[in-house]
Amino acid sequence: MIVSTRGIVLRTFNYRETSKIVEIFTENDGIVSLIAKGIRKQPKLIGILEPMNFIFVSYYKKKALQLHLLSKMETISSFHSLTKSFEKLTVGLAILDIVRQTQPTENPNLYLFHLTLSCLENLKSKDINPIVILVYFILKLTFDLGIDLAEKLIPLLNKNFIFIGFNNTNGEVEILNEKKLFPKIDKDTVEQIVKISKEELNNIKNDFLKSFKLIDFINFVEHYLSYYLSKTIKFNIINLFGYGS
Repeated sequence: MIVSTRGIVLRTFNYRETSKIVEIFTENDGIVSLIAKGIRKQPKLIGILEPMNFIFVSYYKKKALQLHLLSKMETISSFHSLTKSFEKLTVGLAILDIVRQTQPTENPNLYLFHLTLSCLENLKSKDINPIVILVYFILKLTFDLGIDLAEKLIPLLNKNFIFIGFNNTNGEVEILNEKKLFPKIDKDTVEQIVKISKEELNNIKNDFLKSFKLIDFINFVEHYLSYYLSKTIKFNIINLFGYGS
């Protein structure tokens, strides 16, 4: 069966001498793995498969296989301009990494597909703070997964606290009244998380993040997602670059 769909390139790696394997987050089928035979001998085409690119693809899909044959591709929108900004590139790649880790293969998710595309498009804005995009994406992801983080934080806002912790033993988000080795975020960070969660992406301003503890937030969400998805989730790109520490 031939499938034609739009998709966002998540990652590629070399296969044998002339080919590549490409993972694409498609509109119709979710994340699919495709083999692009002989693509490394075609320099005019290889750039289409750069991570973050929004492309149109056709491929031969066989139900018994998890690796399908790429037959056609063309660029709809390129995100190569993000390579000029270390911060925007890091956030863009982190979003792709999070999609890969949290989504099952060949399971369409239109909400997350359009959210991912919208966040990448907004990263192109000259004035946008990339961290705002990242935080917004993560919050909407938890909403889509049915484990809305902001929803758990809102009832705690009117209470007196310094830190909110994530209890790894029971999955509860709770006020820390004593020193515990739980992932935690401070009150300023909690207030900003809730504020961002209530806005549309296009309405979010750079001043939404003031004294935001990104590394604490990342650590908190890694544990939060790992608990509820029952697997280890690590935001590898953010941790690799130490962005925001």
